[in-house]
Amino acid sequence: MTPRVPANTARLGGRTRLLVNLSGAGIWTTGVAWLALHYLLVKRGEFGPEQSPLEPWALKAHGAFAFLALWVAGLLWGVHIVRGWGQHRRRWSGSVALGGLMLLILSGYLLYYLGAEQARAVTSVAHWALGLALPLAYLVHRLAEPAQRAAPARKPRPRRDARPAAPVRHRR
Repeated sequence: MTPRVPANTARLGGRTRLLVNLSGAGIWTTGVAWLALHYLLVKRGEFGPEQSPLEPWALKAHGAFAFLALWVAGLLWGVHIVRGWGQHRRRWSGSVALGGLMLLILSGYLLYYLGAEQARAVTSVAHWALGLALPLAYLVHRLAEPAQRAAPARKPRPRRDARPAAPVRHRR
């Protein structure tokens, strides 16, 4: 049985970390597969370049992993990002990773709905360039040393066995 992570920490539990890693690996791998099929493994046919029969399947798998990644991003917001921000740890690297993810979500949305070919071509290059680089931001965040901050001054807490002081009665 996996030990539970304390509720006051931003650290992810084993299953959540596995879900993050699997969804990230899945979306990255299917994106790279689509890039390879679309740009590198093009066959020259009788009437020009021919699309690989696997290319649409790679794009559909990429879209399915994108939905999973959106769900995982929402999960991370609730159990990791808000807590981590309050703890002032790894803010810079987390902000870069989250910003990159948000740009990928936006560019993926635009790729799905943009009609103008020139805007679509620019968005496509931006999407796959950022998508190829995002695992680096994740690794920097994951492996970064947490920033050291001074602990806030604490009031001394009374001992448990100490008796409370008797109430003071004032005479009128």
